Amino acid sequence: MGFQKGPADAIPTTPFKVHDQIEYRVKGRILHTTARGPFSNVVEAIPPTITEFLKRLAQQGRWGQIVNFQHSALIPAEARQNFAAYLKARYENTAVKPVVALVFEPEVEAGALMAPEILKCYLDAGIQGQVFESYASALDWVESEISQFSTRLEWKDSYTIGDAAIDEQHRELFKRAAYVLAATSHEGQVISAMRLFQYMRTHLSHEEEWMRQLRYPDADHHAHEHRALMARLNTISLKIANENLVMADLEEFIGDRFLNHMETADTDLARFASAIRAS
Repeated sequence: MGFQKGPADAIPTTPFKVHDQIEYRVKGRILHTTARGPFSNVVEAIPPTITEFLKRLAQQGRWGQIVNFQHSALIPAEARQNFAAYLKARYENTAVKPVVALVFEPEVEAGALMAPEILKCYLDAGIQGQVFESYASALDWVESEISQFSTRLEWKDSYTIGDAAIDEQHRELFKRAAYVLAATSHEGQVISAMRLFQYMRTHLSHEEEWMRQLRYPDADHHAHEHRALMARLNTISLKIANENLVMADLEEFIGDRFLNHMETADTDLARFASAIRAS
């Protein structure tokens, strides 16, 4: 469906002090966008920082964008066509495309007129999108659509090492790591990462106290692995605090490095404890 050129296509010369402005802010897994129109050329208004923002968001897994239009949503037909082509090129070879919520509050000039046309630009680029009249409803929808779960952070019964208390702590660690990736806001990511870090420290301290009580002969090497694990998790936590969560980092840490520690060092510890109890 084409858009018929008419009065709405013309950029008015009325006294708009702010126009052709697009601002971005990444918060967690959501790209918050403020679009102040009217627009004569949407593509030229896009800040070059978008490249870095998209890279950061893609590293986190599923992500979303909220575009909040202010003042005016007027965009000429040619500018809309250029924007549609830009979106297609931007996301053509992207493995994970965003979901996009377009917010046109009632007071935005030509919001009702432009909403379906701007939405069509995203849909034609293969991007899931919807139109909303309020930021709050847009945020609720985006957060629900970008919920994610990593199979690499899913606890499996095969991970048990044979000690009920330690197995329960390991299960909790996997759960807390999954919460970090599930968080959509930066605040949620930071809080979840802090809870994971604190629980990991408590768990490893519990294991080390257990080794002392058992007089475990390999305690020093085991504790050395614990220090290496905490150092790596600290690095990941700092990246999250600096708004740079990388999904693959956490998956590798829990799903590979920590799992390998469980299957080797922790399993050996559990076997030693079992032998002590049996003697």
